[in-house]
Amino acid sequence: MSISSIDKPKIYEEGHTHLDYVRMETGQTLIVFEAPQDIVLTMNKLYEKYVSEGMLYNMSNRLLGKIEDEYSLYQSSSFYKNDDTEKVDNHNFLPENVHQWIKDRIHDYLHILRIDYQGIKTNSSWINDMKVGEYSPVHNHNGGTGTSKSPLENMVHKIGLIGLMGLKIPDDMGDEITRENNPRNGFTEFFGGGHGKMFANFSTLIRLHEGAFVVHPYDVIHTVYPHFNKNETRRTFTTNIDVYPIG
Repeated sequence: MSISSIDKPKIYEEGHTHLDYVRMETGQTLIVFEAPQDIVLTMNKLYEKYVSEGMLYNMSNRLLGKIEDEYSLYQSSSFYKNDDTEKVDNHNFLPENVHQWIKDRIHDYLHILRIDYQGIKTNSSWINDMKVGEYSPVHNHNGGTGTSKSPLENMVHKIGLIGLMGLKIPDDMGDEITRENNPRNGFTEFFGGGHGKMFANFSTLIRLHEGAFVVHPYDVIHTVYPHFNKNETRRTFTTNIDVYPIG
């Protein structure tokens, strides 16, 4: 399993029909695809195997989420742990068919929105296991480093797309503290940016289900609310993919 180089834009034949999807707007566009169940089953099985064997690095000390179990599956470049004494090498635990399916949906997003681009490159991927009360504060994402020439080699790539997949989602998210008819437990909320507000949604709420695959730009601000099911975890699978625009 190798670390990817830049993948060129996908060529679509005239009249190509995309997989079914739902398009949502917050000023920017979110597109929700459905992952095949064999991908969901594969990722759950591999993740549990790799964690039990101690093969995955826990990123909880590097990521913003208030989550104990955040395990890295893919890093395009090496990094040092917090004390700068131990290096974590670049790595790839993504099955090739799963990785390709994700990249195809990124190409689909760009094609649907008619975005011209030079190519894409996977930067990072990880799985979050959210136990009761854990959450992700309001945040956005960045891409990788090392794509610019010296002396800018440490500059972070800012343009890209996130693929967020539901792997294990409790049916019961626990009791809502108030207003059960307006639930938030376990939801992901995406917020609009500095766009005009007329006829535009301020935010979009999504309750992920197993196999839901949400694609959205790096700079869409979002948060994941805690759930309160003491017996189950909420498992999601995130992949950051840098996009290289033309010009």
